Amino acid sequence: MLYRNIELEEVNCECTDVYLCRVVLTALTERVALQEATYLSGFSVITAAPLQACVEGRVSPMESPDGRPGVLIQFNAPTELGLDAFKKALLDRLYILPHLPTCSLFDASPQGEEKKEIEIGEHIRRWGDGFESEEKLGDRDVIRLPIMTGDILIERTFYIVSGMDGVLEVFGQNAASCLTAAQEASDRIFSDVYGVSLFNYPLGGISGAKVGGINYRDEGLTINEPFCPGLRNEVETKIPDNADAVIEYPLIGLGLPEIKEGLHVAIDAFAATPGTIRITAPSFGGKWGKHELYLPDVVGER
Repeated sequence: MLYRNIELEEVNCECTDVYLCRVVLTALTERVALQEATYLSGFSVITAAPLQACVEGRVSPMESPDGRPGVLIQFNAPTELGLDAFKKALLDRLYILPHLPTCSLFDASPQGEEKKEIEIGEHIRRWGDGFESEEKLGDRDVIRLPIMTGDILIERTFYIVSGMDGVLEVFGQNAASCLTAAQEASDRIFSDVYGVSLFNYPLGGISGAKVGGINYRDEGLTINEPFCPGLRNEVETKIPDNADAVIEYPLIGLGLPEIKEGLHVAIDAFAATPGTIRITAPSFGGKWGKHELYLPDVVGER
């Protein structure tokens, strides 16, 4: 089908279940909060890391727990990896928090969700070497930890909830059009969409892969050769003749409605960017994710 004069394939986006820990990192300034949230989210694609970390959006000082600017981060991993493995990876990642100047960390799990506790503050408090203290911040139990730029606060208990992912494949005239469109989609989602987080912020989008290998069979993931323009004359390509680049655009969200909204905003942004040729979603007959979003329905309803 045509959507705003761009080909939108009539396929299902398969969405998988993930464990998700949603936190808000606050700092002295918004710039510091965004920089350190991006840093804390680094090395965060499940291909090579034990968990994923995606930036969701800003939190104003009026809405943050400590009255300072903040940024929401969604730490996540597919549920098939196991809850214990996710908890360990999350504790290991967040243990670097006291290295980040002025940054405090609070739980931001949605209300009404079924939750599993994880004692992140109790784990990180050992940084304080006995000089840390416990106190209340409103109704939150927090650890006050002295670091070189002053005291920071870490909530004692965080929560793990159920989340979901979704992904688009976008064919562009060239790499520049793909990256420009991904940046526009990410700007819109970061600013306007609740409960949806972005890989590789502020760009958004990654170069995708396939499970396993053809020539290197002992590798867990390798290039997805039908989507590599440099191989279009060597393999059975999936790239249209007038396209010379592909970008994969994954999202993580609090649930299916949030993912649907995020995909709609992303499709709108890609379709409005000159150079976009075709938009689709990877579909594996239900083998990848048990939840499905039919792309024409995504753009046809809000």
